[in-house]
Amino acid sequence: MFETKNYSFHLPEELVAAEALSARDASRLLVVHKNEHRIEHRMIRDLPSILTSNHLIVANNTKVFRARLPGRRKGTDGKIEFFMLTRMGPKSWKGLMRSAARILPGFEFIIGEGSREITGRVIAREENPAGVLLTAEFSEDPARSGWGEVPLPPYIVSKRTSQNKAIDHPSEIERYNTEFAKIEGSVAAPTAGRHFTAELISRLKAQGIEWNELTLHVGLGTFKPVTVQDVREHEMHAEEVAISEQLADHLNVSKAQGKKILAIGTTTTRALEGRSLNGRLQAGQQPVNLFIHPGSHHQWQTVDAMLTNFHLPESTLLMMVADFIGDLSWTREIYQTAIHEQYRFYSYGDAMLILE
Repeated sequence: MFETKNYSFHLPEELVAAEALSARDASRLLVVHKNEHRIEHRMIRDLPSILTSNHLIVANNTKVFRARLPGRRKGTDGKIEFFMLTRMGPKSWKGLMRSAARILPGFEFIIGEGSREITGRVIAREENPAGVLLTAEFSEDPARSGWGEVPLPPYIVSKRTSQNKAIDHPSEIERYNTEFAKIEGSVAAPTAGRHFTAELISRLKAQGIEWNELTLHVGLGTFKPVTVQDVREHEMHAEEVAISEQLADHLNVSKAQGKKILAIGTTTTRALEGRSLNGRLQAGQQPVNLFIHPGSHHQWQTVDAMLTNFHLPESTLLMMVADFIGDLSWTREIYQTAIHEQYRFYSYGDAMLILE
């Protein structure tokens, strides 16, 4: 169970979803009943009839911003790209830079063109598991400049490019974000939340199913592959989590009353489990780098059910799902069934609901 290759599988290219469906709640839903060891095939819009009033939903309300800044090296035509990760000040950001040159403090570059171009200057460099992180100071806040592009996963950009399909960034950011996104700070969407519409949420509430929100800002590390042979050697990235006192108190009381907490997505799951201690959810804001996988001996404390998309082979997200299901072999069988039934995979794909 500790070998990374145990989480590998072949996925036909045509099952990788590069574009969102026109209707968010039109996605298919593979329902896993753990205790009964069975699955069924439904639709996302069936959720109100699948769940009961004993379920309580928690979702991640983070909002993706246009974090990718294409530009050029000052004084040349050399292309660069600065990927904003963490705000360091009103006009400064820490992030990653793609360039043909080795980037050191003092490196200057330009974003945009004409009278609206802005300049950037690298002021610090540091080594990090996610890569070399650079802090840059800009002539104005690049996040508000209008030059940023949607930080779509590389496989989406590659597939769209191969199909000669342009990306309309203003409209794409609306499709990529969830409808309930509120707090800006993510470079990747909590994709399971994308399936929900205001109408679907209203139907769930009408069934007596509560809707609650926390915030986990998804970092670039979510794309970091597991490159070691033994998963225990993988260094997990940290992501900032914010849980209010009101939410923590409410969930703790609800759990004590026998309510079942349904986490929407692996980000929400990591937030809830990473901030649980001795069976109680802790309020506050701090980073979480919890790595859950079969063999990690994680004791599930808060999450009783999970809604999630279908994940990349050998990814930490797939490993978390396998641990939650509780059977790696069965998880692999479920994924093979999803492939056979032609479910759509990854960020714009279909979903899986894991119930007790």
